[in-house]
Amino acid sequence: MKKISLLSLLLLFATESPAQYDDDRNTIKLSPQVRIIEREQTIPTIPRGLIQQFISQPKFINDDEIENAGYVIANANQSLLSTEGHKIYVSNLDEGTKGDQYIILRLGQTYRSPLEDEVLAQEAIYLGEAVLEIAGEPAMLNITKANREIKLGDRLLLKKQQAIFYEDFHPHSPTSLENAYIIAEANGTLVIGRYQVVIINKGLEDGIEVGHLLAVHKNSRKIIDRIVSEDEVTLQKQHAGTLLVYRVFDRISYALVMTSRLPISVFDQVSVP
Repeated sequence: MKKISLLSLLLLFATESPAQYDDDRNTIKLSPQVRIIEREQTIPTIPRGLIQQFISQPKFINDDEIENAGYVIANANQSLLSTEGHKIYVSNLDEGTKGDQYIILRLGQTYRSPLEDEVLAQEAIYLGEAVLEIAGEPAMLNITKANREIKLGDRLLLKKQQAIFYEDFHPHSPTSLENAYIIAEANGTLVIGRYQVVIINKGLEDGIEVGHLLAVHKNSRKIIDRIVSEDEVTLQKQHAGTLLVYRVFDRISYALVMTSRLPISVFDQVSVP
């Protein structure tokens, strides 16, 4: 039997050309033409509200930023806690000028590598914002926004332009990824599901990019074969879900859980799909 190639079949059947009628033979003649059909690319839809706070507010602070940050030393009303409308005295803002806007932060947990005792990033908890009214040492600032009460020792960084989130990026995957793990859930929950934000221990230095699609696997575990041998058996890893990276730092990244076949946990392994 003569073999027919896929291209021949497309030429014969995937056509849309006008039919030509032969009145003498009462037959129909078709003129083969190639029709190009564009394949749609499925782009995951990200619920913007779930990640907005992780885009518009700083979440990590490095050692240099900590060293150069201003810090609250007193409240103008001599109270221990400050909130919106209060004036505060801040040290270490020597280069500030009147009208400068600052972000108020509190140092949070330290993120470490799951493989060795190495600091990857220092969490910065967003508290509010303030405007410099009187420059000097110390400087006086007016708190213009406060999500939480502000304490002595909280840090201030010069406010930068908000990060822009592009929703129309094209998902893709890295060619390789080694020793990658989920090291935290952004809101501190133990069991992680769909549309929750996680932090992985890989970032710009590891080639991670915004739009990377990654797979999550439950770590292999060991059991005892209590039926016959009583030997230790290592179970295979299970695919638990997928992640979409949407914000990348030097050594860590934010990712949104797009699918979750199994409950996802901190220290689950992340790999190329």
